[in-house]
Amino acid sequence: MTQVKPHNDIRITTGKLGEPVMGPQRQQLTVAVHSGLAPIRSLSSGFVRMPGGHHALPHIHADSEIQVYVVRGRIASLVGPEMTPTVHGPGSLIYIAPGVEHVGVNLDPHEPADLVEFRTDPAFNEDVVPIAGLDALADTRVTQLRRHYLLGRCDEQLALPSVHAVTR
Repeated sequence: MTQVKPHNDIRITTGKLGEPVMGPQRQQLTVAVHSGLAPIRSLSSGFVRMPGGHHALPHIHADSEIQVYVVRGRIASLVGPEMTPTVHGPGSLIYIAPGVEHVGVNLDPHEPADLVEFRTDPAFNEDVVPIAGLDALADTRVTQLRRHYLLGRCDEQLALPSVHAVTR
């Protein structure tokens, strides 16, 4: 990490992206901008790589709002206690409020999905709480969604970028 201090009060800190790590929600995360890099008060960012056929474990972000931008891939979010599906293609944005149960799903069995996440957790991944009681329902919904995807039933929803906001 290098710091440059120009002739005024501005500091520019340049760091390297860390190695991807597996989060407790079973997502491959690469933290980008976080409290370890700068004195961040409330906004961090990182990358999520979802291999083909992958889905996260049910979880919440206890205190953080998150926004997810789909760079590449065809994904779905299962949200709420009923694991209600929403489908997102490239260029889509998803907002999930704090405390909302959710699961990220890569619908494509072979192609990876690449996402950028922004969170109000300064450290990026400190307030993740797994929700093990939703595992069986999530697995059922994932199986149903993948079947619909392979049958072309998600094509219309995936054709254009969308914006979804999930709140209570």
